[in-house]
Amino acid sequence: METLTLSSTLPVDHLPPTRGISVEVVPTQAEIDALIERFDFIAVTDVCARLKVRKVAKDCWDVTGHLSANVTQRCVVTGEPVPELVDFMIEERYVRHAEDQDSVEVELDGVEPLVDGAIDLGEMVTQSLGVAVTPWPRSATATDHLESEEEKDNHPFASLAALKKPE
Repeated sequence: METLTLSSTLPVDHLPPTRGISVEVVPTQAEIDALIERFDFIAVTDVCARLKVRKVAKDCWDVTGHLSANVTQRCVVTGEPVPELVDFMIEERYVRHAEDQDSVEVELDGVEPLVDGAIDLGEMVTQSLGVAVTPWPRSATATDHLESEEEKDNHPFASLAALKKPE
């Protein structure tokens, strides 16, 4: 199994036509630092994507596999660290855009275009990680709702509540 980084692309014209290849994508420390900055994470460790890339039709390749990582984000309420184990299945399809301008181009949902005849595995893993994490992480100590001080004193029963306050 070949090991690649997040800066790696995979040229598809040199892939074995029937069996495909298996690769492992493991980011460098500089790439992990870039992930932390891009997604505003606190920490990212143990990132690994094990992928199989194979040709499934003319000008069409499937990438399938598994992504795992330990990600720490900030709680949206308290700002406390919230650790999370990401365990995500990857299934992507890549196609070569037709160069013939006289042909009719059909837009297919759920497919990605090749970039200069290659699959950008690093960007695919990066985007998959961004999608796989909890979008609004909350710590165990976070309250269910927030009230500003202004809202506490500005409600329909505020004047009644003021009458009940001991002096």
